[in-house]
Amino acid sequence: MKKLVYVCLVLGLCSCTNMGPDLSNIFEEIKTNQSEMMPELKTEKIVLNTHDPERILNGISNRLRSGDIREYNGSYRKSYEVYVGDYISIPLNVGENTYNMVKYPNGVQYTLQMKDGKLLFRSLYQGEYEVMLYAGGAFSRKIVIDNKMYYEFTEQTNYDIISQCYAQGNLKGLNDSIAIHRIAFPNSFRDKELSFLLIDLASKDGNTKIMKDEINFLQKSTTLTDYDKMQLIRALQMMKDTDYDMPDELLKYDVQSMPLNMEVAKILAEKKQLSSSEILFLERVYKNNEEGKYLGKIIGDWYVSNGNLLKGNEYLKEAQQVPEFNTSFGNPFQTSTPIMTPEEQNYREFKNLYDEGKNNFKRDNYAEAIIYFEKALGMNKGYSEEKDVYYYLGQSYFGTGDYSKAVIELKKSLNLEKNDEKKAEIYYNIGMLYEKLGDKEQAANYFTYVIQNYKNSPWGVKSSVHILQQ
Repeated sequence: MKKLVYVCLVLGLCSCTNMGPDLSNIFEEIKTNQSEMMPELKTEKIVLNTHDPERILNGISNRLRSGDIREYNGSYRKSYEVYVGDYISIPLNVGENTYNMVKYPNGVQYTLQMKDGKLLFRSLYQGEYEVMLYAGGAFSRKIVIDNKMYYEFTEQTNYDIISQCYAQGNLKGLNDSIAIHRIAFPNSFRDKELSFLLIDLASKDGNTKIMKDEINFLQKSTTLTDYDKMQLIRALQMMKDTDYDMPDELLKYDVQSMPLNMEVAKILAEKKQLSSSEILFLERVYKNNEEGKYLGKIIGDWYVSNGNLLKGNEYLKEAQQVPEFNTSFGNPFQTSTPIMTPEEQNYREFKNLYDEGKNNFKRDNYAEAIIYFEKALGMNKGYSEEKDVYYYLGQSYFGTGDYSKAVIELKKSLNLEKNDEKKAEIYYNIGMLYEKLGDKEQAANYFTYVIQNYKNSPWGVKSSVHILQQ
């Protein structure tokens, strides 16, 4: 996120644990505003519009550059306040010589230092920061610093602007509005979701800088599930003509997630330049999966070009006995059968993907199942299994917690399904999904429909139970 990274660079943020003496010169040039009586900081309540995030970011950048300080003199209070981007100077009691930051928004960065009888603080992130002060090793007092933004707005209105920018495909607006969200609401439960929104638009725009920044943010701030990794794979697949480094999280070879391993290998096989860590990942795939043997030539050529002729020639020699595989469409690791017609080959490929998806679904490997089902749909030509692919795809999304996508896929299945018992089940599951999404009215509509039209089915009974519980 270009703007957020810029303001962070201006601030020179670092945690108090790695604060070094090299930062002491910063405070020599700070302009101080001497005042005995400090008025309460005023804030302005606004409802964000699409132009506000850029304006607010520019204002914070100006504060960071100016180095202004809010200085308290001769007033030893318990709480202090300062605007995001400004310094605050707090007078120390006699003998106070050490400190410990005991509470602050998790994962954020800040500047904190004692100098000339003052405690100096600055942070880019809104929130309360609690500091314990000590004199000669003994506890002296606790102070609270309220680091606040000049503009007040709700997280929901901020999220509405983010959603609007995403729907419009406005990458700059999305980038700015998410930067403001992270400054105003650090550690939000939406952090992961917002990163993936940015990654999605950035991949379509070919913006590798934002992609890299957001992937790094995800790797540092959260744990990526197989479903999250699958979303990253999809984004990277759209950037096959752009050089980038594969995220470290995707280069962790996992014997329990072979479909994901193979998808990552497919992307790497199409890259023009590979790093040593990417080659090590391909070697693991090559050695542990027969379907990865086609990677031998890629690995061998890399070692030869990097001066390791012996190792490179070993891979190239083995590669001469392995047929080339088509990695451009469908399952990249399966050869075709010459005696079959193109239509027969396509259906066989479709059926293999569908069956593999079902196998993963039954083992609760939902993220892997989604990969196979979506590949099957890419080869679908109106086959009789189409309705079942949509059904299992919807249920797989249900299993990953992506309820909105689950509703979409189950409705597609519903449009094709002819069996009444199966239709009753799908209607019931859609009702459950709307309940998960918090749309009680829609959920009740679906449960009521099942009761009225499939009252003799077990799904009618289950729907009645849910209606009574609401």
